[in-house]
Amino acid sequence: MATTVNRTLIPSAESVVFQNSSFFHFHVRLPTPQEVRAAVPAGALSNSPQIATRVQFPHLNLFVKYGPYVQISEGQCLHVVHRLLPSTVPVPEVFGWCKDGVDTFLYMQLVPGITLDDRWISLKVEEKQAVCENLRRIIGNLRSLQQDPTDVFIGSVGGQPLPDNLFQELMNGQRAGPFRSVKDFHDWFTSINLDPGIIHCERDLLKDNNRVVFTHADIHRDNVIVSPTGPPRILAIVDWGQSGWYPDYWEYCKSRSICRPHDEWETTYLPRIFGGELEEWYWDWYFFIQRIGF
Repeated sequence: MATTVNRTLIPSAESVVFQNSSFFHFHVRLPTPQEVRAAVPAGALSNSPQIATRVQFPHLNLFVKYGPYVQISEGQCLHVVHRLLPSTVPVPEVFGWCKDGVDTFLYMQLVPGITLDDRWISLKVEEKQAVCENLRRIIGNLRSLQQDPTDVFIGSVGGQPLPDNLFQELMNGQRAGPFRSVKDFHDWFTSINLDPGIIHCERDLLKDNNRVVFTHADIHRDNVIVSPTGPPRILAIVDWGQSGWYPDYWEYCKSRSICRPHDEWETTYLPRIFGGELEEWYWDWYFFIQRIGF
């Protein structure tokens, strides 16, 4: 059953605390940015502004990520998914966010477990198949979210520009959009690095009849948290910093593009998760990604 996301109801302030979240059943306040910075383990501070610093507070059941490239939109995505799909798309509960100087801080639930990548090599074929079938259902549930039909756009969940790292790298940190239609997005996407007004000769490779769906945009085994022992159970999908509203082929194409070449994840398991019908989209999409230097 489809659930409509009303973006006017999504908190958008630079500082938000969800006082009704589970964190405040047991604790009075979140750590301040200064306290978070002081708790960074030696050697764990990111050397690149584009990579978030991550800090765990196990005694608080708290995980914090922060940095100048961390976006409030990631917290908004977690809030929307946890609120609207609490039993069908497992995500960390978000407790709040704030800005301090150039850094944005996201406070969320610490999910116990390990990454699917860490367990992958030890799993039996039938366990790999089962966890991918579960992931297929989760992505299908995520795509059950829909936009208000009077407010369709491609961009972050709160209406901000597209958050995909592809565009961050291609445009020196600038963001793109939001776009009012798939056609507008394709016109822009296929003309990156061209002079204004120039239409690429292969523009028609990308058709404009796609649905706009809620998309994680960074699905790989490191972003799937599973139980550390026993049959692998998906405990959470993490790292929602690139998620938002995209054309329906984007999740598959992006997931495939970040695979290790010829890995069984690409050749065997992504088709199980997404189906085979998106294969034809991948090479047309990749043509434009490769053309602009990805």
